[in-house]
Amino acid sequence: MTHKKGAVLKNSRFAHGGTLLALAAAMGIEPESLLDFSASINPLGPAPGVRPAVATAFDRVVHYPEIGSPGLCRALAAYHALPAERIAVANGSTELIHLLPRLTGKSAGRALLIAPTFSEYAHALELAGWRIDYLCLSPDNGFTLDLAQVAAELAKGYDLLFFCNPGNPTGRLYPALEVAALHDLCCQTGCFFVLDEAFMDFVEEQSAKHLLPEGDDDWLILRSMTKFFGFPGLRLGYAVASSALIARLQQLLPPWNVGALAQAAGLAALGDLEHIRRTREYVHAERERLAARLAALPGVTVYPGAANYLLLRITSGMTAAVLQEKLLAERILIRDCSNFTGLDERFFRVAVRTWEENERLLKSLKRSL
Repeated sequence: MTHKKGAVLKNSRFAHGGTLLALAAAMGIEPESLLDFSASINPLGPAPGVRPAVATAFDRVVHYPEIGSPGLCRALAAYHALPAERIAVANGSTELIHLLPRLTGKSAGRALLIAPTFSEYAHALELAGWRIDYLCLSPDNGFTLDLAQVAAELAKGYDLLFFCNPGNPTGRLYPALEVAALHDLCCQTGCFFVLDEAFMDFVEEQSAKHLLPEGDDDWLILRSMTKFFGFPGLRLGYAVASSALIARLQQLLPPWNVGALAQAAGLAALGDLEHIRRTREYVHAERERLAARLAALPGVTVYPGAANYLLLRITSGMTAAVLQEKLLAERILIRDCSNFTGLDERFFRVAVRTWEENERLLKSLKRSL
């Protein structure tokens, strides 16, 4: 993170959430002693069948995994009611993000990022030599998307646009029809549209996967299996696009990019519909309860969220970095959001965890604020 103070958290290794292992090593403590609210992972954990499925698949690690993960593609196709040829599986959605500049066929294009948003978009584009501009949404109106403003910006000429729904880190959910209208604006200006739905499993009915034109090659949806399904350490994500674009993407992906253990975990997770249902119900109820309790604390504003995290803004004189250090002394880690373009040093994000863990966070926040 970009702190001037704080010996541990100023390191660039902590620019993302979920850096629990590196942070614990830097502090000289066991990872299990830290309660991580910086990473937004399913508080119920993986489906019960994932562990035995991975254990069984271990016997297959002496063989190369299947290229292209065909079985997992078919399972994802059934999950989304889409043809399997419109899905490409990757070693986390971040692998796909870094391939996107090559997929467009442009060696040095111009990209527009609707901010605040996931920093890995910019990192991947910068590595590819692209120019990046930001259209920053305002916290004052709840990060509302102004389509007229977007249209005016796109008229300047862009090759690619990144948009995240639900927003990360804002948690704002944009209706699927509004997202489809955003795609239409990109079409009008010849701009490739990338929609990141990494947290959409929590509100699947709002996905734009069935609204974007099936035969068009000017859009791609990114999805993650690490957040909702609860195994970020295995790295699993996928893309949804037209069959022609997926075929081009498959040519860019390494041949054995997804290991046998990750493929087995994905299949087991998708097969447990009861765990999927229970996760959605639990996270929705606990998020609303946590948001109400946080809103009752002095000195913070809570922004409504639709996934398994909440964005907050400190209204007192304290910064998020100072609050982060105070909570870290109690072995609780939050996400300082000051390094997100469009947010200042007062913003931080917390994951929605279990009731007991959320209660511990609330007590510590009350003391620290």
